Amino acid sequence: MHIENSYYYFRLLDHFINQEGFELIYIHTNQSEIWLQRKTRKYNQVVRIAQVGFDWRNQLENDHKRTMMNSEKLARLFLGSTITLYNIYVAEHPPVDTWEYLKQSQKLKHKKFKEIKMFYLDKENREEELIRLTQDLNIKEVSMKQPDDVWELEKHTQQLQAKLISTYNRNQREMKQVFQHAKPFFTYVILVLNVLMFMLLEIKGGSMTTEVLIDFGAKYNPAMIDGEWWRIITSMFLHIGLLHLLMNMLALHVVGSLVERIYGNTRFVIIYFLAGIVGGLTSFAFSPQVSAGASGAIFGLFGALLFFGVNHRRIFFQTMGWNVIGVIIFNVIFGLVVPTIDNGAHIGGLAGGFIAAAIVHFPKKKQWLRQAGAFIAFLLICVAILFYGLLNQSVQDEAKQYDFQRQLQQMNELVDQEGYHTMIDTASRALQQKPNDYQAEFLFYRAFAYSHMEQSEKAFDDLKKTIELAPKKIPEAYYNLALIYLERNQLTQAKTTIEKAVELRPEDQSFKKLHDELFEAS
Repeated sequence: MHIENSYYYFRLLDHFINQEGFELIYIHTNQSEIWLQRKTRKYNQVVRIAQVGFDWRNQLENDHKRTMMNSEKLARLFLGSTITLYNIYVAEHPPVDTWEYLKQSQKLKHKKFKEIKMFYLDKENREEELIRLTQDLNIKEVSMKQPDDVWELEKHTQQLQAKLISTYNRNQREMKQVFQHAKPFFTYVILVLNVLMFMLLEIKGGSMTTEVLIDFGAKYNPAMIDGEWWRIITSMFLHIGLLHLLMNMLALHVVGSLVERIYGNTRFVIIYFLAGIVGGLTSFAFSPQVSAGASGAIFGLFGALLFFGVNHRRIFFQTMGWNVIGVIIFNVIFGLVVPTIDNGAHIGGLAGGFIAAAIVHFPKKKQWLRQAGAFIAFLLICVAILFYGLLNQSVQDEAKQYDFQRQLQQMNELVDQEGYHTMIDTASRALQQKPNDYQAEFLFYRAFAYSHMEQSEKAFDDLKKTIELAPKKIPEAYYNLALIYLERNQLTQAKTTIEKAVELRPEDQSFKKLHDELFEAS
C-alpha cells in the first residue's frame, strides 16, 4: 500500500532528525526528496532520501547520476568537505532487471563530496537494507513498527509529515529573522560624520597634512602618553586622503548594514566603538606613526560576523562565509606587504569586534555567564595591550623621534614668521627629552632665535654645542658662529670657522662671500 510506504519514509526521516542529530537542509517542492546533514568531529554525512520507485535499472541509474549532479548544485548548503553522500530510496518494488551493482560505493570528484553510497529500501528487502544503512551510518537501530489500523497509519503519517514541514518552516523563518533585527541607522550616521569630518579637514588645511590631523585628534603616541587618550575615539572619524575615506566608507556601508541588521542598532554601536578602542590601543602599542581612520572599527564588524559564523555556521557559510574570510585574509596580507598600512589596528579591531560581539551577544538570546566572561576578557586584553605599549620603549622612542621631526618642521616655519620666543621654548623642551637624535638641530634653531633676540652669548654657547655634537652635519652653525666671532673682533677664530663652513658646503655663495671678505681684510 502507498500509505505504508509514506509512513516508512516519514518515520525514517523523523528518526534521522530527532534521534540521530541530522539537520534538515532541503525539501523538494512535492516533499518526495529531502536532504539532511550530520557533521561531527568523526563524521560528515549528507543523506538524500527519496520516496520513489523504478521499474527498470536504467531509470534508477539515471536518478542516481542526477543525485550526484544535484549534490554539486546544493553544495553551498552543506558544511565542511570530504562528505560521504548517502542516496536512499524508499520504494514499493525494486527494478525488475539487474541493478545491485549500483550499491557499490563510488568516488566523487567534487571538492566537497568524496563518495556516494546507495541504499534501496523496497518492501521485500527493507530490513536487510536498513541494517546495512544503520551500520554504515553508525546510528541506532530504527524501529519501523507500523500501526495495524489503516486509519491510525494514515493519521501517524500525516502527523510525521506535518512535523517535518513545521521543522523546515521554522528553520527558514529563523534564518530570515537573523537578518531582520533592525534597519541600518547608526551605520549611516557614522558614515555621514566621517564624510563631514573629512570635509572639515580639507577646509582647515588638508586631510593629508600631519599638523591638521594631529590638531583634529589623530592617533599620536606622544600626546596619548601625555594623557590625550580620547584620540583613540576621535581618530576613528578622520581619514587621510580621499581614497582612504572612500574605501572605508564603502566597507562601512556594506558590512555595517549587515552587522546592524544581525545585532540590532544599540549592539552595533557598542561593537563598533569597542572594536575601534582595541584597534586604537593596538596601533598605539605597535606603531609610532600618526594614524587615523575607521579601519580598526570596520575590521571589528568583520570580527562580529565571524562571531556570528561561530554560532550560526550553516547560515554564515550559506550566505557570506567565505567572502568574509577571504576579505579578512586579503586585507591582513595586504597590510603586511604595504608598510604604510596600520595592520596592528586592523588585527586589534578584528579581535576586539569578535569579543565585543560575544559581550553583547544576539538579540533575544542571553548567555549572561559567557557575556560576563567576554567582558572580563575584553578588559584584560585592553589593559595588556596598553601596558605593552607603554613599556614598548622602542616604539615609543621611535614615536618621539617622529615628534622631534615634526617640531623641527614647525620651527623651520617659525623662522619665516619670526616666532623666536616659540622657537626657544620648543627647542628647550625638546632638548630635555631623551633619547633625542636631533639635539644638534634643536640647538642650532635655538641659537638662531637667540641671535635675532640679541642674546649672542646664549647663541654662541648653543652653536659651540651644535658643532661638538654634529661637526659635519650643519654647515650653517659654522657660518653663524663666524659672524659672532667677527662681531667680537676675534678675526682669527672667525677665519678658522668660516673656512670649515666653506669646506663642508663650497657651493654656498653666502659662505664664500664672508670668507673672501675676512681674508681680503687681513
